[in-house]
This record gives sequence, structure tokens and C-alpha cells, in this order.
Amino acid sequence: MLINFLILYANIFSFSENIINKSKWELRKDENSIKVYLRKNDNNVSEYLAVTEVNSDINSILDFILDFDNSYRWMYKLEESEILKKNNDSLFHVYFKMEMSWPLKKRDLVSDVKIFKDDEEIVVTLNSSPKFIPLNKDFVRINDSKSEWILTKIDSNTTKVSLQSYAVIEKIPSFVVEMFILDGPLHSLSNLRKRF
Repeated sequence: MLINFLILYANIFSFSENIINKSKWELRKDENSIKVYLRKNDNNVSEYLAVTEVNSDINSILDFILDFDNSYRWMYKLEESEILKKNNDSLFHVYFKMEMSWPLKKRDLVSDVKIFKDDEEIVVTLNSSPKFIPLNKDFVRINDSKSEWILTKIDSNTTKVSLQSYAVIEKIPSFVVEMFILDGPLHSLSNLRKRF
């Protein structure tokens, strides 16, 4: 949210196995019924796509994801999270504070959230909005990130959950970035699945 939210983008993708292959995603982890794919995007930034199935209806999962005031309880490396402003049911802004291992300085992230719904699929996009609130001197603001949750109804009690995300985190060693983009989605989606 990180970066998992990282979080956290505004084209809508359909992540079928077909599209995964066409997009040259590389399967890097397959654990706990969660698959994590990696690739470089058009700007040569590493991004991940994590896919799993959850034994719950699509709207219950949506409500859980949109409870951003409590995202820090289950999303990887978040120490705080809150909804800053809610314009309506499909557009609002959220704020995340991320713990980083010493000696790295903590990061923060502001994202606008947009929701697109139909009967069979729900897409939640989070795009970085770094100037929405003033900088916090205790954190390094993440200026470029995008995350996208895609919830696809399989049946009334089963939902396919996909999370695609990237974040440009400057001045961080590559092995730390690798940890975030592999361990992050596994941690977050595992916690999500435990809730249902």
C-alpha cells in the first residue's frame, strides 16, 4: 500500500491471465494462495500486481478496503492512515505514514481515491496528490505513486482481488525497494484474506 498503496492508477486494467502474459508480467512469488507479479512500467519503475481470491462478497471487501482510517492495521509498513476529505462516495483524499527501517527516513503519501463500480467489478484507484496538504518535516513525501484495486465478482461469496501498484521512492537502496514490492502485497493481501 507501502506501497501496497502504493499504493496505490487512471486507466482501468482487466488483469486476466491473458492480459498478464501480454503485459510481460513475471511471476515472482506464489504463496498463501497469492500470486505476485513484477515488471518495469513505461518509466522503468518497478511495479507489482498481486492476485488472490477472497471468500466474501464484493461489497464487503470494498467496504473493508475503503476504511482507510484503519488501513494501518493491515497494510504493509503503514504506521498511520486517515481519510483527509471525502467529497462524495466515489472521490476522496487519504493520507498514509510509512515506517522505514533505520537509517532511512519515514515516508508519507497523499492520494486521491476514485471508485468505479458496476455489478460485476469494482475498481478503486489511488493516485498521488503530494500538494494536497503541506509537507511534514518529519517525513519524505512520495510524489509519484499509483495503486489500483480491482474486485471482480466470481459468485455471491467469492471475489477475485487484484492490487497493482508502484511508487517512486527516492534515495532508497534497490534491495529495500525489492522487499517492499515482494513482501508488501503478500503481507497486505494475506491480512485481507484473514478478515473474511
